[in-house]
Amino acid sequence: MERNIPEISVIVPVYNVEQYLAECISSILSQTFTDFELLLVDDGSPDRCGEICDEYAGKDKRVRVFHQENAGLSCARNKGLEHASGTYIAFVDSDDYVTSTYLQELYASLPADKSQRGTVICGFDKLFPDGSLHTVHVPQQTILPMDCSRVLAELVGKYVMYAWAKLYDNRLIKEHGIRFVPAVSGLEDMLFMLDYLPYSDFLLIRNTSTYIYRVGYSMATLSTCIKDFRSEYAAFSNYLERVCRYKETYRLEDSSLVGVWDSLTVFFHKILLAIYKNHYSRKERIVFLRQLLSSHRRWIEECFSPRYKADKFSRFLLVNVGAVAFDAWMRCLWGIKFRYMFGAER
Repeated sequence: MERNIPEISVIVPVYNVEQYLAECISSILSQTFTDFELLLVDDGSPDRCGEICDEYAGKDKRVRVFHQENAGLSCARNKGLEHASGTYIAFVDSDDYVTSTYLQELYASLPADKSQRGTVICGFDKLFPDGSLHTVHVPQQTILPMDCSRVLAELVGKYVMYAWAKLYDNRLIKEHGIRFVPAVSGLEDMLFMLDYLPYSDFLLIRNTSTYIYRVGYSMATLSTCIKDFRSEYAAFSNYLERVCRYKETYRLEDSSLVGVWDSLTVFFHKILLAIYKNHYSRKERIVFLRQLLSSHRRWIEECFSPRYKADKFSRFLLVNVGAVAFDAWMRCLWGIKFRYMFGAER
């Protein structure tokens, strides 16, 4: 018997969230909007998450479960996209939950003309460990694709750099083969949005808060990739490549991308942190630095804007003297002020 095609596919990547999973799943199954399927992707979770998923699938025909070996957040979401049959896609992280009108309000915000394909974004509530809630309000607005400087400005803002609390058009995702980048840890949501939005007819931002984000527990635990040089380098490189593509395609001025360049500087610092906090050998560090310099020299020279004098001297060494001198300098700084200058892990 053929399954009815739902309007929305809700994708939930699942890993090591046994204490929160039932609340997450129950909140989705309690939606006032009922024309949806729920895809639970068990990413090789070591606890009872896989069993809990199967139990819900046995009770509700809208639930489908996929079990895979641990491959990380991006791969788990991609598995869901591979099997999603809905016209629209919504992501929910398995340590979070949603109000009963989450899907209804996202769907109701779509244009009456369903041939238009785009994105709807809503606000969210932060749930703190003490049980208190803080609402993150987003300014209600409509952004069209030709205003890409505004799109990028919103993307680097505090409320758009995540996959959840959004409704995507699955027709665009399928037609253009859009997927999360598996090699990246920490920027996968941003990269997905940057790949998706050029094909979007609209970006609707609505000032409603129907998604509850649990502070203090991160779905980054899904990632098997330690944030080493390769992971941070891949994140930065993928982000920079997409920003440059936007800049060239839409002829954006540097003055409209100040926030974007600042965010890239932050991610560049993360690469340097990764090189010196992961106890690589001197030979490995030199190889990494030369790779960084070889691939991104122009950006380092023209766009990397450190604030501190020591950082500026570091840039001078890297660009004008070379990786060996830079490495010696950084090893000296590592035990003194490096953590503070480059924004130690929070």
